[in-house]
Amino acid sequence: MSLPTMRILSDQLQACGQLSAEDIRALAAQGVKTLICNRPDQEEEGQPDSHSLQALAESLGMQWYFLPVVSGQVKDEEGDAFAQILKSMPTPAVAFCRTGARCGCLWALSQRHERSGEELVRALQQAGYDMPDFFKRLTAV
Repeated sequence: MSLPTMRILSDQLQACGQLSAEDIRALAAQGVKTLICNRPDQEEEGQPDSHSLQALAESLGMQWYFLPVVSGQVKDEEGDAFAQILKSMPTPAVAFCRTGARCGCLWALSQRHERSGEELVRALQQAGYDMPDFFKRLTAV
């Protein structure tokens, strides 16, 4: 078993695609203290239920945050809510959704008051993201 590809967003936060129960056990064993689920339940058939994943994560001593975001429709307010989670969560942390893209968008929006759009685009590109439309949104004046 191997974990989904991890994208490094900061020293304390990584993002990835959908996690399984096995992935959560492996992350807990690696010392991850917080999981942030950015995927709505029942987005696609066969997707693990967030409540069962939350129960598992919490049984392993991890913090769990559920901030579901509709794919392709990440709002500034959701980025602000993500920023609040980042301020209070134990670290290190992993955020996940279907592919990890929403997590990257939320992270960038959570940082938009402290960092320039160009700086955020560079950070997302370094993490392996290629989202030209979202990059334009970040750099729009």
